[in-house]
Amino acid sequence: MVGIMSKKVIVLAANQAYVSYLETTIKSICSHMKQIKFYILNEDIPTDWFQLVDNHLEKIDSEIVNVRCSSAMFQDYKLPTAHLNYATYFRYLIPNHVVEDRALYLDSDMIVTQDLSDLFELDMQGYPVAAVEDLPTTSDKFNAGLLLIDNKKWREEDVVKQLFDLTAQHHHEVYGDQGILNLAFQDNWYRLPLTYNLQVGSDSQQFTLGDMAWYDLFKGKPAVIHYTTGLKPWHQHHFNRFREEWWFYYGLSWEDVLLRKYPVKEGWSALVSKPPYQTAIYTNTVNLHEAENLIKALPQVNFNILAHCYFAPEILMLEKYKNVTLFPCFDPLTHEKVFNQLDFYLDINYEGEIYNIIQKVVDKEIPFYSFQATNHAHEIPHYVFENQDVQGMIQHIKNYLDTLENKEKECKQSH
Repeated sequence: MVGIMSKKVIVLAANQAYVSYLETTIKSICSHMKQIKFYILNEDIPTDWFQLVDNHLEKIDSEIVNVRCSSAMFQDYKLPTAHLNYATYFRYLIPNHVVEDRALYLDSDMIVTQDLSDLFELDMQGYPVAAVEDLPTTSDKFNAGLLLIDNKKWREEDVVKQLFDLTAQHHHEVYGDQGILNLAFQDNWYRLPLTYNLQVGSDSQQFTLGDMAWYDLFKGKPAVIHYTTGLKPWHQHHFNRFREEWWFYYGLSWEDVLLRKYPVKEGWSALVSKPPYQTAIYTNTVNLHEAENLIKALPQVNFNILAHCYFAPEILMLEKYKNVTLFPCFDPLTHEKVFNQLDFYLDINYEGEIYNIIQKVVDKEIPFYSFQATNHAHEIPHYVFENQDVQGMIQHIKNYLDTLENKEKECKQSH
């Protein structure tokens, strides 16, 4: 058992292009922890940035160390995917630069949602590293995005030399430095619970692969969210769980973080002004009857548009309106999150119905609206308007929303 340390050591690696994402990870950590010593492995992040961040960290008895590394020593090694950078190999060098006996390494496409202090007191039972299984890919190997390192053991066993030797021999055969780390610690690593590295980058692709069990593997919010693959939360479209959690920490000022002024439970919704009502369109076509007119006439409604594929330019153009959210390649968890908050549904897409959405809406017992040309529910009572009567639909929806608002006021008055 490791004793309580004055400062907990957390190591991250990044380059200048990644610095805003790195800072978001750091802010998420500092939102839940104090007395941290950050080591940042990098070769080109400006010293000015380190000075600014260090000034913030002093207020919570923390500090940041600028560790200069050179990617030149890794240029001969293969990178498995285009979204990775040679800085990913910098974690090999942790024993050379970190003087403490225990360190927690995190990728910079992660956010932390709770205090991780327990990891620094974990009995690793003699293992040199603790990590989380590389799910959903395999349970036999670990994902290297979070590594709890027995740094003393790494130095004693000259792990750095082992890693370089293995990389020279096998970098063409395995998945980058993660593959090498798994070769080095094969059957010699401590398994951490999934909450410490949930790879939500896999959400949309597992649905495409038909792996429905993935969505039941972990419920709730994990301690560490890992935005793996190229589908990052800072990209244009919504692909995975917990996108808003990343933007929440990105949106926090350092004053919010240091003074704990942010509303954790409310999260992202407390930082932005969003429409009070929600609707949705599930579609497999770009042809949405009068969608733009509805969007413009109902700014108090957020329009969620979901599809099993990527969107064509005609749909992408709708994002210029603040009350539109697009969900390409949606998965069951995205559907659940959107569907649970719907106030009404718009059956205005041409071609076929998808995801048995009409029956789901009926079961939810919320109103839904169609035009004659887009009606997918001829046998079910609902509101159907002439193709040219978009104004009639708009007015009916406004009346319905007024009813919802009045009910909410009455409820508040009664309490």
